[in-house]
Amino acid sequence: MTAAVVLLAAVRPVSADKVDDSANQLKKSSDYKIRLSAALYLAKQQGDRRAVKALARALLVDGESTVRRVAALSLGTLLTPGLPRDAREAGLKALAQSSETDGDKRVRGSASSALLRARAQLGSMASSGGSGRLFVHVGKPSDRTGKLPSGSVEMVQAAVRGALRRNAPDYQTSSGTPPTRAELASRKLRGFIVGAAVAKVAIESSGSAMEVRCTVSLRVSPWTGSDGNERLVANESATASGSGRIQTSAGDSRQAAADCAVAVSEELTARQVVPFLRRVAAAN
Repeated sequence: MTAAVVLLAAVRPVSADKVDDSANQLKKSSDYKIRLSAALYLAKQQGDRRAVKALARALLVDGESTVRRVAALSLGTLLTPGLPRDAREAGLKALAQSSETDGDKRVRGSASSALLRARAQLGSMASSGGSGRLFVHVGKPSDRTGKLPSGSVEMVQAAVRGALRRNAPDYQTSSGTPPTRAELASRKLRGFIVGAAVAKVAIESSGSAMEVRCTVSLRVSPWTGSDGNERLVANESATASGSGRIQTSAGDSRQAAADCAVAVSEELTARQVVPFLRRVAAAN
């Protein structure tokens, strides 16, 4: 295989250079038409990690919505199991972020459709090197303190889900109705649930200054679907907790407590939950 790759590179230097040139144009050109032409060329470069990374970047930063839409739709086609892992993850992260945050409704829709297509194409990949066929359901958090304002638990839930999508874009999550046991089985997905609880909120004031401290705990367990049950399984269930604080000179202390809980939840998910899930996926 190595010899074939070397030979291919040797007889196609012009094509290889054009990929680099197009990626550079897409990144640096101030001319919208040149960037669009470069994106359309890169969209045809199946299996080229440089094309995927250039399009992923353009999807997130290009100022023209048409270029971003082309980038999104192209990634939906280019993200295949044969790509190197770093390119797959860059493309998936860009699609996941764009589907939620892009300022253009059409771009968000294109990114969302492309993300579904890419995940379907990558679905045949076996668990390897930390990747796996996992579905992670984020349950509704609880506020054990009663000190958070209305809507805060939904903010914490969105923070956990967003951190999962950013740090583990190859894992599927639910933003709508979660799948049933049968749906998980039909899609050959192993299910896990992440539950969050705001365990402590402390507010201290000193003159015009205010300090808010919070503690959040997360629980990860195998999950069999919306019509099934959470299961505690040795080596596949875990808990993590973390604390944070916010200092402010003014403002609503309850809102500051919510912001603290969101920040700690994101940090715990990225630093504790995602690595744990990757270890579980790699071990099975």
